[in-house]
Amino acid sequence: MQKRAKIEEAVARKYPEQVVLVTTRSRSGKANVMAVGWTCVASGDPLMFALGIDDGAYTYELIRQTREFVVAFPGEKQGKETLFVGTRHGREMDKFRACGLKRQKATKVKAPLVADAVANFECKLVEITRPGDCPLIVGRVVAAHVNANRTLRRLYTVGRGHEMGGVRKV
Repeated sequence: MQKRAKIEEAVARKYPEQVVLVTTRSRSGKANVMAVGWTCVASGDPLMFALGIDDGAYTYELIRQTREFVVAFPGEKQGKETLFVGTRHGREMDKFRACGLKRQKATKVKAPLVADAVANFECKLVEITRPGDCPLIVGRVVAAHVNANRTLRRLYTVGRGHEMGGVRKV
């Protein structure tokens, strides 16, 4: 049975939720990576992803400039790296190098793949809209990649305060 609650109380109980790594590359060639929690499939045919990324984020700036990005689904063992790239600014450092994430060349976009991720989706920007206080970026998938290790499991945000972990079948 449901009981009425404050929005904050209900939000605290919404976990687990997915987290992705979004990679970009500047026009000058600098690669960047950011953790994004506000993400979902926006279309099945063609496959599109929607991402909520703050105005001030370097990733947002690069997507607007280059009109392309990669959505990577990190594995369970990439929690430390995911938290690192989600709490640092790409304008200030090479986050790939600083946390040890391995890159791999993409096939259709200039942004790199995350080599050890479960899956990577190369995307071209379709539109940016603003339904609320955060821009919503929609990208069409133009190429997809999966990790050769089929036993890798996805990483999720499993609790408040960016607590990371895996999710198991019940």
